[in-house]
Amino acid sequence: MEHFRVEQVADDAWAAIALPGAGAVANAGFIRVGDSTIVFDTFISTAAGDELRLSAEVIAPVAYAINSHWHTDHVNGNSAFADVAIVATERTRELMEERTAGVPDVVFPTDVFEERLEREGALVETLGGGHTESDAFLWFEDTVFTGDLVVIESHPWVGDGDVEHWLEILDAFEARRPRVIVPGHGPIGSVEDIPPLRRYLEGLLDGTATAVEGWNFAEGHDRNVEALRL
Repeated sequence: MEHFRVEQVADDAWAAIALPGAGAVANAGFIRVGDSTIVFDTFISTAAGDELRLSAEVIAPVAYAINSHWHTDHVNGNSAFADVAIVATERTRELMEERTAGVPDVVFPTDVFEERLEREGALVETLGGGHTESDAFLWFEDTVFTGDLVVIESHPWVGDGDVEHWLEILDAFEARRPRVIVPGHGPIGSVEDIPPLRRYLEGLLDGTATAVEGWNFAEGHDRNVEALRL
């Protein structure tokens, strides 16, 4: 794959992990339910989205795609899925319409939900806003695709969300003890990868956070500090 690598994380679940500098930027993934697949997030470009769809359809035809939140690195590949339903929270669709209008090739979600949507063992859910004003995630058996609610070995962006509520969402993830976490950025992880993210977010709130050595997007730390000052 040109934009990402595919890693099977369960019998019927695959992560699409963005390759550095290859034009995908964020992670995505897909699961198999019955005779179809469900795609989670669509990358930053049509080219990467097209490649994701091809990867999913090696397994089975795509039934629908999910957008975790409005940020363009997760939704700009929607045009590769324009002929199937695209699912998001109602607020995410509103934010996309407000903030990505005029961006070439952006296709908006067609189907919205308020709290949860369950189909054939796949649970799309939101606990409100954390990373943004509205974030959805996908549970499938003991695997969770989190979007940017969890990033691993990477500095998160906090300027569009609610850090205090984000911490509550992380608590909820930990309580459910996923075996596998497919993060919005970074390598595949587990529930053990949540505490380092929590400590960083807590440090931002109390003014003690510093850029974490070895984490990607180090320049984002100063942006985070500035965003929380506003």
